[in-house]
Order: sequence, then C-alpha cells, then structure tokens
Amino acid sequence: MRTKHFILILSCVIITTIFFIILGPAGEPNDSLKSIVTHTHQQLNKLQENLRVTEQKKLEIDAKYLNLLGFTDSIYAKEFQAYNRYEIGNGFKSEGDSHIVEVSQLPVIQQSSPKLQQNNGYSSNDKTFQHSSKTRLATIPYNGTKANFSIVTYVQDGEAPSVILLAQNIAAKFPDEHLLVYDLGLSEDDSRSLTAYCNITKCTVISYDLSVFPSHAFDHRMHAFRPIVIKDALTRSKSILFAENYIRFRGGNHDLQKLRNRVLRAGVLGWNTPTAVSTRTHPKMFDYFQTDADDFNFLRMVDLDVALFLDSPYVEKNIMLPWLKCALTVECIDPIGAQWNGCKYNKKPLYRYSGCHAYDVSAFNIVLGLTWPLDDSKYSMPSEGNTIFYKETLEKATRILENRRLNSSDTSEHPITED
Repeated sequence: MRTKHFILILSCVIITTIFFIILGPAGEPNDSLKSIVTHTHQQLNKLQENLRVTEQKKLEIDAKYLNLLGFTDSIYAKEFQAYNRYEIGNGFKSEGDSHIVEVSQLPVIQQSSPKLQQNNGYSSNDKTFQHSSKTRLATIPYNGTKANFSIVTYVQDGEAPSVILLAQNIAAKFPDEHLLVYDLGLSEDDSRSLTAYCNITKCTVISYDLSVFPSHAFDHRMHAFRPIVIKDALTRSKSILFAENYIRFRGGNHDLQKLRNRVLRAGVLGWNTPTAVSTRTHPKMFDYFQTDADDFNFLRMVDLDVALFLDSPYVEKNIMLPWLKCALTVECIDPIGAQWNGCKYNKKPLYRYSGCHAYDVSAFNIVLGLTWPLDDSKYSMPSEGNTIFYKETLEKATRILENRRLNSSDTSEHPITED
C-alpha cells in the first residue's frame, strides 16, 4: 500500500513538472519552477526515508525482564535503541567489553514470608521459592554456586506422569547428574506426586513464576517460556542439557560426555531436521531480525526436543539475548497471520513457507543462522540415525504409572529398560 502511494505521488510530481515547463515563459529562467522541483525532490526523499523507518521492525523489551532473567550488565539493562546485527564468529569471546559496568539491581517481586527451597545438591544461597498451589511465587535470579552440569526440563499442568518417568529414566541412565525440573503450573496433587519421585539430592523442583513476564509467556503454542527456562538454568549451571519431558534416553554416561565435549566448541548443540528454517518460519519474523527469509531457504531447522547450552558471555550475548528479546515481543514471536497447524509441506519448492509457524523454535534458528552464517554444522548434528534418545507420549507414560499402581505393569514396557 505504501509503495502504491509513493508511485502515485511521484507520478503527480512528474505531471506537474511537465505542466509548468510547458506553460513557463520560453527561454526565460523559471526560478519558481526550480524551487518547486527542488522542494518536491526533498520531500520525496524524506517520505521515502520515513517509509523505510516505519517498516523497520524493532526488538525492544522492558529492562525489568532482562533483570529477572539475570542480564545485569548495563549493556543489557539499558533501554535498547534499534536491533543490532549479531557479532559473527566461530569461537567464544570470554573477555567483557571494557565499557561494561555493573548497574544496581532493578526491583524484583517479593512475597511475604517466602519459603526457600531445600538445597538438593545446590548452594544454600538458592533463593528459589517453594511451590504453592494458592500463590505462584516469583523466582529471584539465582546468584549461588553453579553446578558444572545439569539436565533441565519443565512440566505443566497434566504432564506429571511424563516428567516422573523422565526423572526415573535419568536416574537410571545418568545417576551422577543433576536434574532441574521447572514447575510451570502443576496442580497441588501433581506437585506432591512429583516431589515424591524427586526428593533426592540429584533432583530439584523449581517453582517458576511466569506471571512476571508478558501474558503470552503462558501460551502453549508459542513456547515463549522455553528460552526463559533455559536462561534461568544457565544461571545455575555452567552447561545444561535441555530436554522436553517426553524425551527418554537410551545412551549412558559415555554418550553424554561426548555431547558435553562437543558443545564446548560453539556453546550450543542440537539436532537438525530435513526441514528448512524458511519452511517453518512466518516471513514477518525475519523482519525483526533485519534479514531476508530467502537466506534461510537451505538452512536445516534445529528442534528443541533436546539441546545443549554452555553458559558463556558469547552465548549470552549472541544467542540468549536476541532469542529472548524476540520471545518476549509478541509481534516477533507471533506475527500477524502465524499459526501452529495446517502445515503444507508439498509446496514447490520445498523451502517455501508451509503455512505453519514454529514460534520460539523459529526465532532460535534465525539467531543461530545469523550467529554462524548459515552453517548448521557449527551447532547441530543430523537427527537421522539418532540412537541417544526417543520420544514417549503422555498417554503411554500415564498408562505405565497407572499399571504400577495396580501392580500389573509389564517390565518390558518400562522405557528405562528399552534399548
């Protein structure tokens, strides 16, 4: 629409100019005509610049959200101007910029008579509030001693059976590793059931309050809470393996150690799919990252079923910060016209937008593609032939737990013993 208006105005100017030339005194300099043409030209340039600025999308979020997520340096806490293109590189930059200084903490939500969570293998300085079914308590940014490594997942209302079996699966496969379970809204009964299975020093349940963030953080379609959980976990551990609660692991400590060694190279490691990023990303999301959707036509999309992250200044600045800025900006993570279903993968060419949007996963992949210029080999492995983990439905997990309660479970059905 703006382009049509611009062409219409330009046409009117040209016609007016020709009219004045025809009617002007022959052979005499027409200063007024020159003035009109010059002034019109200046106005057209100004109009074109205004259109460009108006159409440019920006990623701006309130500094209080950055503070809640542990971004405390002034480079993050200040009001952002325009989105800056990422710093490109293949390695980490552990040195902080010389101009970065600490700023005072912004106010965080406090509750009367908070109960601090038990240590459970972590520092006693952990100020994570215990779960309460009546009042969801805010989670203060963690500032205690970090664990070297943790496995991280989250659970929402109705998903308790799935996360309970994941906890048992991890205890059997990786008995030496910590498990952090983020409770994002379990009922009181489910919370008690989970606590009964997660009451050992290697398992910690964290009741996390999403109400302090924009309302779309609760939306199950967008999964805007997923980067929030990952960022908070990175304040507690030097590196993490994030897994959805429907994931079950086949591998052992040897396989896990290989993955941990590999994530040291880039700071992020996931499993890519044959689907192109452009196929599962609404075109309007690319505008917020000031990049072209066509650049992502042949970049494989990395899913977030399982992914490893390293806590480092490079990952924080180049991956987590822009990802969270998009996730907390509803117009970015959920562009007008975006939907999660209705995928049409039979479109030709295959990299065309399929009609369904991957929300936080799409933003994650754009960030990865810009950070490592469209080279997924830097941060991912092919999902084809994966033997380390598999998925288990919530229905099956519920059935397994119910069979155990009835003392009629088939041991061959238990996911921990499957190879």
